[in-house]
Amino acid sequence: MQNLFNQHIEYPSFEEILNEYSKEADNYLPKEGNVFGFWMQTLADIQFLDLELSGLTKDYKIDALNHKVYFNDDYEYIIKRIAHLDLVDSKPTLYSYLIDLFGDTNAYAFHNLYPYKGKFYPRIVRTIINAYDLQEGDLILDPYNGCGTTTHEAGLMGIDSIGIDINPIGNIISELKNELLFVDEKEYELNTNDLVKIFDYIENKKRTHKNDIMYKLFLMLYFDTKDAFIRTTRYNKKGMKGLFIEKFNYIKDCYNKTKKYLKEWNINYKKAIIKEGNVLDLKSAGIDDETIDAIITSPPYYFSLDYVGKDKIAYDYLNEIKFFNYKMEDVKKEYLGMKIKPNIPARKLLEKRVITYFDDLEKSIQEMARVLKPGGKIAIVIGDSTLNGRKLPTTHKTNDYCLKYGLKHIRSVFNPLLGTRNRAIRGESILLYYK
Repeated sequence: MQNLFNQHIEYPSFEEILNEYSKEADNYLPKEGNVFGFWMQTLADIQFLDLELSGLTKDYKIDALNHKVYFNDDYEYIIKRIAHLDLVDSKPTLYSYLIDLFGDTNAYAFHNLYPYKGKFYPRIVRTIINAYDLQEGDLILDPYNGCGTTTHEAGLMGIDSIGIDINPIGNIISELKNELLFVDEKEYELNTNDLVKIFDYIENKKRTHKNDIMYKLFLMLYFDTKDAFIRTTRYNKKGMKGLFIEKFNYIKDCYNKTKKYLKEWNINYKKAIIKEGNVLDLKSAGIDDETIDAIITSPPYYFSLDYVGKDKIAYDYLNEIKFFNYKMEDVKKEYLGMKIKPNIPARKLLEKRVITYFDDLEKSIQEMARVLKPGGKIAIVIGDSTLNGRKLPTTHKTNDYCLKYGLKHIRSVFNPLLGTRNRAIRGESILLYYK
């Protein structure tokens, strides 16, 4: 009898199974007209499509059951703008080209350059830009810019933007997303030996490049690599240098693909203005009254997410080499609700932070309303944090503050965050207003 245990049986991989099912799913999609695909997972996606169409065309109808949309308008314009249709007039849209090129609905261009807690989806930013029908010549502001999702997405659409944040690491990431496209391609022509030397230079606290942008890129890749080995053992076989090289090659691939996208679709990428500053005082950051066409932003959930703690490696290293002089704890104190007097009793500390958070949130909305032009639009992506098992009314408070400072409500869309059950934020609302 043949020994079954000695037989080598090959089973299909998860990716192969998924690929096979996705091919079968394609057979159920219409191949002509204005079509959206199976990646539209929730009712929120249909609402986002409706939101986009309301800004891009005057008269339309969504047939959700058959994955089709009907409208008669400038097809070529909508092909280049819309983020929720695969086909327009039976032709692939720019966005479907983009996600096919990168193999992801959100991690395209340099959006996935460095992990950053709490960033929102670039597709949401694109959707809001379309809903407001923002054009070249308009100016978008994100005063909670984080790692630059809003500013990078605006740039990829050829629209000017300003990003302001108090987090120096976030500002470095935002700057890199802006500048890496304009680095000479020869800077990316590095072999394995070159990259090993660069890793060793950084390990030994030596500068690697005269070019500031490439130097900052390699620092961030180094920090991300070191952090990965602290968090997990999955990369042990690959080794730190192997992972560092892999991360650089990923960025190089993003550079080449983004260049291709911009050239083939004739997009004039617009560099954002990235500033260090505080949303509670936008005047100090140089933002004057009624100068902004649109604001697209997402205030931090500091009760639920530690935006700074993950970057301890970066802060320690950059302070040691005197690249900058920021203490991580001082940066934390600048976030909403975190600037608390040290003599508060421990039992009152959390209560005081909640009160201070909402006071700061109100001040930030007052500032945003001040800098917005009459007729200007604002979109705030916000969710309700859960604190000690109780939900904070962040969304309702945000709406109250917007109305208080003269903003008119247009529409709200709730977007559930799919995934683990123990999320501190289970979903977000996109609140839309005009001045």
